[in-house]
Amino acid sequence: MNPYHMIRLFLFSLASALLFLPTQAAEVPFPLPDPDGKPGDATKPVKVYILAGQSNMVGMGDLSGAKNVYTGVYLSSDPYVPGGLYQEPPFQIYRVGNYKTSPLAVYLPNGKKTDKPIAEGQLEVPQHGVYQLHCGFGESSYNVMQLDGGEVYRRESGGKLVKQDVTLQPGKRYKFKISGFKGTPPRFWMQKMDLLGNGDLEAVAKREGKFPWLVDGDGKWTVRHDVYFQEARLAKDGKGSPLSATSNGRSIGPELGFGHVLGTFHDEQVLLIKTAQGNRSLGFDFRPPSSGRTDPDNKFESAEYKLMVEGVRKTLDNIAKIVPGYKGQGYEIAGFVWFQGHKDSGAEQSISEYEKHLVNLINDVRKEFKTPKLPAVVATIGFGGHNMQDKFLRILKAQMAVGDVKQHPEYAGTVASVDTRDFWREIDESPRNQDYHYHRNAETYMLIGDALGRAMVGLLGGKAEPFPLAPRPKRVAGKQTAEPSDEEKAAAQNALKPIILDGIAASYISNPRYNKALLQEAAGERPQRPNQFLRGAMYGLENCYRAAGIDDYDWHPFGPDLNKVQWGYYSFDPKEGQPKEKGNRYRKVTYPTGMENWIMPAFDAGKAGWKKGLQPFGQLDGKLAALSETCNAPFCRCGDKPKTLWGKEVLLVRGTVDLPPLKKGHRYRIVAGGAAHVNSGEGYAIYVNGKLLAESKTGVAVRQGGQPRGAHIYSDFRDEFKGGKVTLAATSFLRYNHPRRGLQPPRGHISLQIEEQKLPPLK
Repeated sequence: MNPYHMIRLFLFSLASALLFLPTQAAEVPFPLPDPDGKPGDATKPVKVYILAGQSNMVGMGDLSGAKNVYTGVYLSSDPYVPGGLYQEPPFQIYRVGNYKTSPLAVYLPNGKKTDKPIAEGQLEVPQHGVYQLHCGFGESSYNVMQLDGGEVYRRESGGKLVKQDVTLQPGKRYKFKISGFKGTPPRFWMQKMDLLGNGDLEAVAKREGKFPWLVDGDGKWTVRHDVYFQEARLAKDGKGSPLSATSNGRSIGPELGFGHVLGTFHDEQVLLIKTAQGNRSLGFDFRPPSSGRTDPDNKFESAEYKLMVEGVRKTLDNIAKIVPGYKGQGYEIAGFVWFQGHKDSGAEQSISEYEKHLVNLINDVRKEFKTPKLPAVVATIGFGGHNMQDKFLRILKAQMAVGDVKQHPEYAGTVASVDTRDFWREIDESPRNQDYHYHRNAETYMLIGDALGRAMVGLLGGKAEPFPLAPRPKRVAGKQTAEPSDEEKAAAQNALKPIILDGIAASYISNPRYNKALLQEAAGERPQRPNQFLRGAMYGLENCYRAAGIDDYDWHPFGPDLNKVQWGYYSFDPKEGQPKEKGNRYRKVTYPTGMENWIMPAFDAGKAGWKKGLQPFGQLDGKLAALSETCNAPFCRCGDKPKTLWGKEVLLVRGTVDLPPLKKGHRYRIVAGGAAHVNSGEGYAIYVNGKLLAESKTGVAVRQGGQPRGAHIYSDFRDEFKGGKVTLAATSFLRYNHPRRGLQPPRGHISLQIEEQKLPPLK
């Protein structure tokens, strides 16, 4: 044997034997000291920690770039304005943005709180920031408003509206006065203008001053040269890096908080080996050998466990290249860290067996690396905090059980579980709405990592001062509240109306992100890349008006009822076959002889042997049956039983109808009903007078379902509707597969409907 390897083996064996001998207790304080920039003691074996799990161990805490979860925050003096984000219909505003409306604290001049329309009083904001004040709506908006003696709003009849931004502090009451108004005394409302992003590491550490050891005196991220980080699973050829906020790329995981704690605790060099992969389960992907196999022939079962072990071994084989200043002093596998659980929550068996698999995982990792008492710390899942769903709570209980000496006395002093629910942060505090990734909140990942590190220090015989956390409310499920009366709903809608029309709608129209698209849609301009889905920028504006109780701009049927038209149709199996297991079946096919011009107005369908029938056309496993028992979307109609059987793979339909003239100030579309669900329908083509209006070569992909499909009638096609008589034609394909389940009974559903919309004002 090579002498170097003999020495290395000796050192490893010695280290493993000595690792669990009593050590002198060390104190890890709070706050942690700033890194001193010095490397660890290279005369002692490197302390190695294995960090494993799924995507949250990979690290989903945003480093920077957080934007406020709300695109607008509005406060109103009207008590009927609903508070918070999660508002029940009819107050939701879809596809416009994420808006928050809340009542504003308003007081009479004598300091008593009021909910009456007033012209003079005091106001108090809940949060520091820059605000604009908007006074009244309609007739009552013609006035002047002063705040602490300064003019903040002026609107004179025939004059331009003038508003001033003001910076306000919470906990302070500001005097206001409204004069010169017409109509009723106004209830005013306010818009917060400085919506800063929350919850990324830049905001948490540099703006809010949390975790000061992460930032140096120049405002740059600190670097630990005594702790080294290696991503063994996702960056197999990576060279590792000294631990810093940027070690994991543009996001952080628990390794940052964990590494700072263990770097403070150890004098030695520390190596963190992360072997994590997203969307992986413990019961299948990480399934440990001791749990046995459910399917010996499935190459994916237990694959992630094997890759974890492989990643650790390859890293340790190359430790001299990974840890700077390594001098052959050997290493000690000092601890194992596990952070996972979301994937297993989807199946009852995975939930019920989670504790068993976790015990087996810890035991098998110890066997793999010949460390029978290897300290292990487990982070529970914490989705929703203390308002956690039952399926997650059951996994949390299983994770807590392995660290409970009463339930697992064999793990006393060697396994600890960390309850992460207190580290959950709500959407308001976070960069994104992504609950399965803790809303990408960097503070959450830092706190989890820090807690895991302090728990590990305790298992190693040291002491760690607890990280002090401000008390956070333990939320409980809300009680059932009575349904608001029609009068209460109307009052709330009226209270929201000025905010929606003068605030949300106005800001939406003027927003550069939407304004160009709105103008193009109103003009009927064909986009460079037409979409099979019919909801564009105008959909957001429609929803603004709808939320304000105005339905003038909704889509309505246009022309004759196409459900009463006797359509010509023909169905056939093309000679251009395609395996039924394959999706996206829409393709070029050879039409039966004599049907090459089936889309043209002059085509004689009767002579070509076509049949006549009513829409919808469809089938489910060869029967006239609805595709969905739950779908009630009027644009989809999958819940409707087909009127005419769609027998073979390809369906051709055509019909000629009399239409009234198209109106100015309106736009038009043809909705292709049927299969608006993910992995349900196929592609299609729609023709007008023999000309291709729209084509979709695919069905509905993941996260695209639940919206109308079809084609807008753009300005370059409006001439086709001048003559009154219009020939419509469409084709589509049956679907035989499901991307996850493989073959399924054939299914298809299609119908056509012409609709019109009055254009809303864009000024």
